[in-house]
Amino acid sequence: MNRFLYFLFFVAMAALPACNNVHFDESTYIELKKDPCFGFCPVYSFRVDGSGKATFDGLRNVDKQGHWERHLDKEQAAALFNAFLDADFWSFDDEYTDQVSDLATIWITFSHQGRTKQIKDYFGAPAKLKELEALVEEIAESTSGWQQVTPTE
Repeated sequence: MNRFLYFLFFVAMAALPACNNVHFDESTYIELKKDPCFGFCPVYSFRVDGSGKATFDGLRNVDKQGHWERHLDKEQAAALFNAFLDADFWSFDDEYTDQVSDLATIWITFSHQGRTKQIKDYFGAPAKLKELEALVEEIAESTSGWQQVTPTE
Protein backbone atom coordinates (compact mmCIF):
# COMPACT_ATOMS: atom_id res chain seq x y z
CA MET A 1 0.00 0.00 0.00
CA ASN A 2 2.84 2.41 0.81
CA ARG A 3 4.31 1.94 -2.67
CA PHE A 4 0.95 2.83 -4.17
CA LEU A 5 0.82 6.04 -2.11
CA TYR A 6 4.36 6.94 -3.19
CA PHE A 7 3.39 6.29 -6.77
CA LEU A 8 0.32 8.54 -6.46
CA PHE A 9 2.49 11.26 -4.95
CA PHE A 10 4.91 10.94 -7.85
CA VAL A 11 2.13 11.10 -10.46
CA ALA A 12 0.65 14.16 -8.75
CA MET A 13 4.06 15.83 -8.75
CA ALA A 14 4.44 15.10 -12.46
CA ALA A 15 1.01 16.53 -13.24
CA LEU A 16 1.66 19.84 -11.52
CA PRO A 17 3.47 22.54 -13.44
CA ALA A 18 6.97 23.15 -12.16
CA CYS A 19 7.09 25.92 -9.59
CA ASN A 20 10.64 26.75 -10.55
CA ASN A 21 12.52 26.86 -13.80
CA VAL A 22 15.34 24.50 -12.90
CA HIS A 23 16.89 22.97 -15.99
CA PHE A 24 17.83 19.30 -15.90
CA ASP A 25 20.10 17.80 -18.56
CA GLU A 26 22.34 14.75 -18.95
CA SER A 27 24.74 16.03 -16.28
CA THR A 28 22.00 15.78 -13.65
CA TYR A 29 21.35 12.22 -12.54
CA ILE A 30 20.03 9.92 -9.86
CA GLU A 31 21.47 6.47 -9.24
CA LEU A 32 20.10 3.78 -7.00
CA LYS A 33 21.97 0.56 -6.32
CA LYS A 34 20.65 -2.32 -4.24
CA ASP A 35 23.20 -4.74 -2.81
CA PRO A 36 22.40 -8.35 -1.90
CA CYS A 37 21.28 -9.73 1.45
CA PHE A 38 21.35 -13.36 2.61
CA GLY A 39 17.80 -13.90 1.33
CA PHE A 40 15.94 -12.93 -1.83
CA CYS A 41 16.52 -9.17 -1.90
CA PRO A 42 16.45 -7.57 -5.35
CA VAL A 43 19.95 -6.80 -6.64
CA TYR A 44 20.20 -4.16 -9.34
CA SER A 45 21.47 -0.74 -10.32
CA PHE A 46 19.37 2.02 -11.85
CA ARG A 47 20.27 5.42 -13.27
CA VAL A 48 18.18 8.21 -14.76
CA ASP A 49 19.53 11.48 -16.09
CA GLY A 50 17.93 14.87 -16.58
CA SER A 51 17.10 14.16 -20.21
CA GLY A 52 14.94 11.24 -19.05
CA LYS A 53 17.27 8.44 -20.20
CA ALA A 54 16.98 5.57 -17.73
CA THR A 55 19.02 2.38 -17.47
CA PHE A 56 18.47 -0.70 -15.34
CA ASP A 57 20.94 -3.51 -14.76
CA GLY A 58 19.18 -6.43 -13.08
CA LEU A 59 21.39 -9.01 -11.42
CA ARG A 60 19.24 -11.14 -9.08
CA ASN A 61 15.73 -11.48 -7.72
CA VAL A 62 14.25 -8.97 -10.17
CA ASP A 63 11.76 -9.25 -13.04
CA LYS A 64 14.20 -7.59 -15.44
CA GLN A 65 17.48 -9.53 -15.75
CA GLY A 66 20.29 -7.98 -17.78
CA HIS A 67 20.60 -4.44 -19.16
CA TRP A 68 17.40 -2.48 -19.91
CA GLU A 69 16.68 1.05 -21.12
CA ARG A 70 13.71 3.40 -21.30
CA HIS A 71 13.01 7.09 -21.61
CA LEU A 72 10.95 9.12 -19.12
CA ASP A 73 9.04 12.11 -20.43
CA LYS A 74 10.34 15.54 -19.40
CA GLU A 75 7.58 16.14 -16.85
CA GLN A 76 8.12 12.81 -15.11
CA ALA A 77 11.91 13.28 -15.00
CA ALA A 78 11.58 16.89 -13.77
CA ALA A 79 9.14 15.83 -11.03
CA LEU A 80 11.60 13.21 -9.80
CA PHE A 81 14.56 15.62 -9.75
CA ASN A 82 12.48 18.38 -8.16
CA ALA A 83 11.48 15.94 -5.38
CA PHE A 84 15.19 15.53 -4.57
CA LEU A 85 15.72 19.29 -4.56
CA ASP A 86 12.58 19.92 -2.48
CA ALA A 87 13.66 17.31 0.08
CA ASP A 88 17.08 19.01 0.34
CA PHE A 89 18.94 15.80 -0.47
CA TRP A 90 22.22 17.55 0.41
CA SER A 91 21.18 17.82 4.08
CA PHE A 92 20.94 14.06 4.71
CA ASP A 93 23.78 12.22 6.44
CA ASP A 94 26.20 10.30 4.23
CA GLU A 95 25.40 6.99 5.94
CA TYR A 96 22.59 5.36 7.89
CA THR A 97 23.54 2.09 9.56
CA ASP A 98 23.35 0.16 12.82
CA GLN A 99 24.36 -3.18 14.32
CA VAL A 100 21.74 -5.31 12.57
CA SER A 101 22.27 -8.09 10.05
CA ASP A 102 20.87 -9.42 6.79
CA LEU A 103 19.51 -6.22 5.31
CA ALA A 104 20.22 -5.04 1.79
CA THR A 105 22.26 -1.88 1.47
CA ILE A 106 20.82 0.83 -0.75
CA TRP A 107 23.18 3.35 -2.28
CA ILE A 108 21.47 6.47 -3.60
CA THR A 109 23.29 9.21 -5.47
CA PHE A 110 22.10 12.60 -6.69
CA SER A 111 24.18 14.86 -8.91
CA HIS A 112 23.07 18.33 -10.00
CA GLN A 113 24.89 21.49 -11.07
CA GLY A 114 28.34 20.06 -10.36
CA ARG A 115 27.42 18.82 -6.88
CA THR A 116 27.21 15.08 -6.15
CA LYS A 117 26.20 13.27 -2.98
CA GLN A 118 25.99 9.53 -2.34
CA ILE A 119 24.20 8.07 0.68
CA LYS A 120 24.57 4.58 2.11
CA ASP A 121 21.25 3.40 3.57
CA TYR A 122 21.50 0.15 5.50
CA PHE A 123 19.27 0.89 8.49
CA GLY A 124 17.69 3.90 10.20
CA ALA A 125 17.33 6.39 7.35
CA PRO A 126 14.75 9.16 7.88
CA ALA A 127 11.30 8.83 6.35
CA LYS A 128 11.97 11.66 3.89
CA LEU A 129 14.93 9.77 2.39
CA LYS A 130 12.92 6.53 2.29
CA GLU A 131 10.21 8.38 0.33
CA LEU A 132 12.78 9.49 -2.25
CA GLU A 133 14.09 5.94 -2.52
CA ALA A 134 10.53 4.68 -3.03
CA LEU A 135 9.98 7.17 -5.87
CA VAL A 136 13.11 5.93 -7.63
CA GLU A 137 12.30 2.26 -6.95
CA GLU A 138 8.82 2.71 -8.43
CA ILE A 139 10.37 3.67 -11.77
CA ALA A 140 13.28 1.22 -11.59
CA GLU A 141 11.19 -1.81 -10.66
CA SER A 142 8.32 -1.09 -13.04
CA THR A 143 7.89 -3.49 -15.93
CA SER A 144 6.34 -1.16 -18.51
CA GLY A 145 8.23 0.97 -21.01
CA TRP A 146 11.52 -0.91 -20.73
CA GLN A 147 13.40 -2.49 -23.62
CA GLN A 148 16.02 -5.14 -23.00
CA VAL A 149 19.37 -4.25 -24.54
CA THR A 150 21.59 -7.02 -23.16
CA PRO A 151 20.36 -10.25 -21.56
CA THR A 152 22.02 -11.78 -18.50
CA GLU A 153 24.58 -14.40 -19.47
